[in-house]
Amino acid sequence: MNTMPALEQRHSSALNQYAKGLLKPFKGKGEILRFRDELEDECRRMWQEAADFANQYNRIVVQADLWLKPHNNSGGRVRAVQWRDKAQKQMGRRLLEDALKSDAVPTGLKKQLVEIETERAIFNAKIAAATRQVDRLSRLLNDLEEIETLSP
Repeated sequence: MNTMPALEQRHSSALNQYAKGLLKPFKGKGEILRFRDELEDECRRMWQEAADFANQYNRIVVQADLWLKPHNNSGGRVRAVQWRDKAQKQMGRRLLEDALKSDAVPTGLKKQLVEIETERAIFNAKIAAATRQVDRLSRLLNDLEEIETLSP
């Protein structure tokens, strides 16, 4: 695979720009709002990135009777990319594991599948980190608003 992975193509995302900032305390509610909003923007970009990721690799994984599909199972901000069977009836990493054990799948294709799985797992971790942080910041902002209503 000689194309640059989608994860390496991203240069100026909110996650890259503010990862260091997560280790520093926020100076005020305005900084929290700004950071949350930027992460929400990043989540909206990742929604499309998930579809692009699946589309980029489906021409390869279909050779092993697999499919990649962005899947949103809980109404989240971003769809994680999941393994599916070609008929779209089953889902899960077990399908990949079965393909990797199969004698019908050539060794070269198995290596590509492992590379794709590595990138998929990293992409899904990026999604999880961003969405969890947005949720935490939103809860913090709600707590701050509640506290403000209690102050004299």
